[in-house]
Amino acid sequence: MGKINKILLIVFVLLVVTKVSSLFGQTRQLDSLKLKYKQVATSKEKRLVVLKICEHFNSLSADSLQYYVRLGLDLSEKNSAEYFRFKNFYCYYYLKNSKATESNLYLDTLLNEISVHKSFESIRLEILYNKAISLIHDNLYKVAMDTALNLLKASEKMKDSLSVMKSYSALGLANMELENEVEAINWLSKGTRYTQNEVLLSNVNSLFLNLASCYKVREKYDTALLVINKGLMYTQKLENLTNEANALNIRAGIYSKMKRMDLAQKDLEDALVIRKKVGDTHYMVADMGVLSFFYTFNNQPLKGIDIAQQGIVLAQQTGNIYKLIYLKKGLANAYQGAKQYEKAYDMAFDIMQMKDSLYEHNTEKAIAELEAKYELKKKENIIILQENKLIRSRYTLYVALILLGLGTILAYLIYRNYKHIQQGKMEKALAEEKINSIKAIQQAEEKERKRIAADLHDNLGSYAAAISSNVRYLKEMSDDKSESIVAQLDENAKGIVTQLSDSIWVLKNEQLSITKLADRFKAWAQRIIQNYPHVKYFYEEDISNDIELTPAKILNIFLILKECLNNSLKHSNCNEIKIYFSSNDNIVIRIEDNGKGFESNIVNRGNGIENIKYRAKECNLQVNWLTLKDKGTQVTLSSTTTN
Repeated sequence: MGKINKILLIVFVLLVVTKVSSLFGQTRQLDSLKLKYKQVATSKEKRLVVLKICEHFNSLSADSLQYYVRLGLDLSEKNSAEYFRFKNFYCYYYLKNSKATESNLYLDTLLNEISVHKSFESIRLEILYNKAISLIHDNLYKVAMDTALNLLKASEKMKDSLSVMKSYSALGLANMELENEVEAINWLSKGTRYTQNEVLLSNVNSLFLNLASCYKVREKYDTALLVINKGLMYTQKLENLTNEANALNIRAGIYSKMKRMDLAQKDLEDALVIRKKVGDTHYMVADMGVLSFFYTFNNQPLKGIDIAQQGIVLAQQTGNIYKLIYLKKGLANAYQGAKQYEKAYDMAFDIMQMKDSLYEHNTEKAIAELEAKYELKKKENIIILQENKLIRSRYTLYVALILLGLGTILAYLIYRNYKHIQQGKMEKALAEEKINSIKAIQQAEEKERKRIAADLHDNLGSYAAAISSNVRYLKEMSDDKSESIVAQLDENAKGIVTQLSDSIWVLKNEQLSITKLADRFKAWAQRIIQNYPHVKYFYEEDISNDIELTPAKILNIFLILKECLNNSLKHSNCNEIKIYFSSNDNIVIRIEDNGKGFESNIVNRGNGIENIKYRAKECNLQVNWLTLKDKGTQVTLSSTTTN
């Protein structure tokens, strides 16, 4: 009698600790969040804290999770993002109470609710994952895999890495439950290799737990141990108590297979401590049964008796008949190990009575289900017989129609293939002809360009040089009255020579780069500015992308820059000129002086300005004039709009 009282006292203390631990002292993060909830003042702050608490559902008991979900729903606006997130967490309340069917029905309703809210697609992915897990718990593995594949497709479309990894986890778990370990390992390994991001891997630590279980079944114990240790590290990092206890149980099984019983026992005992901390009675009872069998197998039957008796009291309170039978088997086994054969016999008899009662209950239910299935099957058979008669009568017609259809399709495919070949030949001939025409035009254009450059150089160039030479001769022989006329002729002749030189330089090249343009203009500017000794000259260049342009565009830009520089030298009264060349993603060329500036309406008149605008338009460039008070004029030529 004293021993029974002792057991009852232990169980009472265990229950009290279980209930209290569901509210206090679970994990560092949960304790911190619960304390924060008491400190924050506004509804919004409270709602966000409660949402964070619910995200730790694996470390909460079913009752605690239900409490916080309801609290979050009260704090949320209906049909808001937070509202649906809280509702999604409620499915874990069903799963923690082994009510997978209820969880599936609940999630179906939730998916219908959220379907009208297209902006909540990421939340829908979370619900789809929970739906796949609930289907697996409900033994509907094929439907679960279809749901997980839909989740994978939607996640890849949204590039949601976390949901992609969750879909791999669900597909692996479904195959694992179907004892298809090879396919399960394939999916789970994809998930573990999907990323190196430690945060993502921690959030889907079940990948490693299930993968380790598969390797254990395949008797690859060393690999299984490496994988489960990594998974255990991620569960501890995330403070996921339920998965940490699961990982310890899996590792205990691996250690048992490796004959390392002391390590296996420690993991099983540590897992039970964590279950008590969570306050999850369902899993506590299961772990107590496993630990009872382990103690007996490891020659510690008295410990097996003690833990089985504690588990039986808890199982009776939860009303889980299957777990109760399992624990009583463990107790009978422990009695037998302790050589308490009479108690072992009594326990075996008790188990037999429980099974008979369970069998009777299930038999009545099964008979009713069988009768319903029989009636349904009977009706289906009648329909099938009728359909078979129709099928037999039409079979010949169907075969004939199929053969005719196949013949028609084959003839059409042969004809279409012939037409396709003919069309291909024609298109190829036209393409070759077009390429040859383009090449001929390009060759003719290139030949004409080179001829024009040669003619300019040989004919006009020589004449311009002769004019310059004759002017110099006249200048030496002329009197004072004709000196100004001769000077003008000299200047014009030099201008012709210079212009011809620039045109020939451009025409001789198929493509010219910004660097060559900058070098040419810099050399020309240095020669011109020498005639203005009072003007200081600054040049800056930033060319990281040496863009190549056509000769026509280069010539227009060169002439624009010459016109702008001459305007500054002749009309601005400046003593300082800055030239800036830039070619990165865009071309920007700027000439700036510190002269007297210009009036805004001057840009709208004058042939020089009009010529600059026309040439810029021809080059598809933007030209802008800017004058600042006491700072002169700035002209910017760019391939994008410049303010």
